[in-house]
Amino acid sequence: MDARNPAVHFSEDYGHLRTLRICAGESPSPLQEEVVQCIWYDQLFSGDDLCTDDGRSLRVLSPGWWNHNEGPDFQGAQLEIGGKLLTGDVEVHLDHAAWRQHGHHIDSRYDEVLLVVVLAMEPPRQPPMTSSGRRIPCLLLSHYIEGDITLLADRLSPDDYPYQAKGAFGDCSAVIEACGAGRIETLLRLSGDWRMLNKARAIRERIDRRGPDQALYEVFLTACGYSRFKQLFRTIAQQLPYDRIRQLARRDPLLVEAAFLQIAGLLPETCPEGLADTVHYERLSALRKDHLPGLRRLPLQWRLNDVRPTNYPERRLAGAARFLSNTAREGLHETLERVWHHDLAPVPRRRALEDLFPSPSGFWADRCTWTGKRLPRPVAMLGPSRVRAIIGNVFVPMELALARRARNRQREERTFEFFAKLPPESDNQILKAMLPRLFGQGKTPKLDFRLQQGILQLYYDWCEPNPSCKGCSVLPYVSVDQP
Repeated sequence: MDARNPAVHFSEDYGHLRTLRICAGESPSPLQEEVVQCIWYDQLFSGDDLCTDDGRSLRVLSPGWWNHNEGPDFQGAQLEIGGKLLTGDVEVHLDHAAWRQHGHHIDSRYDEVLLVVVLAMEPPRQPPMTSSGRRIPCLLLSHYIEGDITLLADRLSPDDYPYQAKGAFGDCSAVIEACGAGRIETLLRLSGDWRMLNKARAIRERIDRRGPDQALYEVFLTACGYSRFKQLFRTIAQQLPYDRIRQLARRDPLLVEAAFLQIAGLLPETCPEGLADTVHYERLSALRKDHLPGLRRLPLQWRLNDVRPTNYPERRLAGAARFLSNTAREGLHETLERVWHHDLAPVPRRRALEDLFPSPSGFWADRCTWTGKRLPRPVAMLGPSRVRAIIGNVFVPMELALARRARNRQREERTFEFFAKLPPESDNQILKAMLPRLFGQGKTPKLDFRLQQGILQLYYDWCEPNPSCKGCSVLPYVSVDQP
């Protein structure tokens, strides 16, 4: 900016000064970090001649997947740093100090971070380091934002991110909008079938090693744990085998709940302070004393950040205990076999499977913790969406595994008919991200469980490892006109 020469056009130079003021912390209304995440995700800055704070060239092939859970802001980013192609994570901050203030330097979840994107003009005095001692380069984003950053921020709508933003659309979305969705829907159904076959193969291997009841029990309890707690629930199933669970359930159904909560470390040693209704706790505590004296707690860590209270592990384990107690007389495998062998259409069969799950009743029907505020109305410990997910992800592949093990084609065809008619399960972050990636702003097909499974399989096979879409084999497939 040269004050000696009169301006002959509308200049944006003053916006650079305003950016400096914001980066220096002089703004009375500083930008929110989420806005900077939006700028990174949509690459709303000059991509030419990018350079890290340590002098290496930088090229962004993909900003990565927007992470809504704990850990780095973006995962699976594809970057070229100093001429070397890398895949890893990206963390976004307003200033350099946030890396240490947030404890990322001692958190192993941030060890795969390749780049820290910072809205700053000067390099950090103390470079960001991983917990293993690796130095992480920084991108000083303010050097590459053209014009007034506050005007750019005003044009952004963070509520649209990440699913309605430009960065959410994959290369195939334009092709699908132009050529139609017929080819991709066919591919999704095929990949959904493949996903079920893979699950059936894994269950069959488990059956061969541990028998049908233990195999089904382990997969069922893992599914009850959902994504956050599935590994912990699987550990519980392996340490507390099904034969023991069935034995406890025949003696007293509440013994299964007591055993689950005890081994999980979720049954307090003494009555929790502030517990108004102590009857249920006292009952479980007495059962633990009389029947489970040698059952030790496992060293499990229950991270409850961003977990809905109705999905807390106490409620999920109590719901699983009720289901297992309800099916203990015939056994888990035999109970399901009875439903599968009845001559039922897909919808009545699904309802028969749903009826095996307990309705909301008892202590946990309107509580999420021992002493927390009671819910306004009873809620099932395993809600309808979780039940549908268990039916589709556990009971269907289990039946498919048994049909293939017995080489029973009629049984497999019946299982496929049921699978093809299953309604969709609840959305998850992957499905929400994949719909705009595949279909852009166009019309999405009516989803069922099979299509959802296909979308998940496509994500894991193609999109997760290659968010930039470079060289993706799906593109030429969907671009061919459907015969």
